[in-house]
Amino acid sequence: MITNLRSASKKVLRPMASALVKAGFTGNQVTALGLVMSLVYLGVIYFTRNPLLGLLTLAISSLLDALDGEVARMRGLAGPKGSFLDSSFDRLEDTLFIGSLVLLGFPPLLTAILVGISLSISYLRAKAESLGIKAEGKGLIERGERLILVGLILLFLPFLPLISTVIFYGLFVASIITLGQRFHLVMSALP
Repeated sequence: MITNLRSASKKVLRPMASALVKAGFTGNQVTALGLVMSLVYLGVIYFTRNPLLGLLTLAISSLLDALDGEVARMRGLAGPKGSFLDSSFDRLEDTLFIGSLVLLGFPPLLTAILVGISLSISYLRAKAESLGIKAEGKGLIERGERLILVGLILLFLPFLPLISTVIFYGLFVASIITLGQRFHLVMSALP
């Protein structure tokens, strides 16, 4: 779903990316800053248990993740190394963003399974594309939607914890469905 909004989001992101380029940042540096902010997120959740501060750091990390590729393209440095770094750091960030929900009282086993499912969804996309099968945009929710749902969990937790719990279980179910959809996509496309 969010994949389809990329062209519209470029209009918003381009001026910010341009400012980062003017400040001397490379795409890989922006990618690394996104990872650093995800570690700040972990620290905020661990030490303060404040979901709203966590939401702020998650939003900053996600924004940096959205900007890194645009910065690399503007500098003429987009390539496989940056793509690999971005994908690798995205998986680490997903683990921190979702895994930290345990610190806010969400069920440890289900949270661990959700981390595994999230990583598997991304793996299936990468494996599909290595086999020549387009998997981007396929499935109920992708990384962007998962991060938005984690953000909503954090947003509602202090005020409406029941809503946060419903969103958590919705994220869990939607992720399982997406995993099944991606698996089916690849298996159906292979001889």
